[in-house]
Amino acid sequence: MAKKNRKNSAGGGVSFGPTVKVFFICLVLCSLGVTYVWQKRQIYSLGVKTEQLEKRLATLKRENEMRRQQMAMLHSLPYLDARVKELKLGLGVPTPDQILTLVEGQIARAAPQNPQRTVVSAMIFPPDKTYLAYATKALPPTNRKR
Repeated sequence: MAKKNRKNSAGGGVSFGPTVKVFFICLVLCSLGVTYVWQKRQIYSLGVKTEQLEKRLATLKRENEMRRQQMAMLHSLPYLDARVKELKLGLGVPTPDQILTLVEGQIARAAPQNPQRTVVSAMIFPPDKTYLAYATKALPPTNRKR
């Protein structure tokens, strides 16, 4: 009987169809495993990078605040007065005829009041000429909060 079954079998060996199915199932399972491990590694590396960037952001915020305080100190009137005295610049409060106010959209004429030189906006103007100044932007308010 054993001979009869062998003669009637189709190839006498392992059939090709189930082998291919097993191979593809193994291939899919292996690729899923590799993909899972790769994604876990990506999540970990992105977490580390995010942590580093958050630390850098905190450092930059601290430096920004420190520089903001330093800038406020450098703009303070007592510091500027002390610095002017230290450098012996000889600066003082301007007289009313030295102040020129510009309004947006209007043309202002700055004609010298006295026969000597007049200082307007830190520029020296000779007394024999008339100068035109045109403002393109409104001047900022003097009591701005920072």
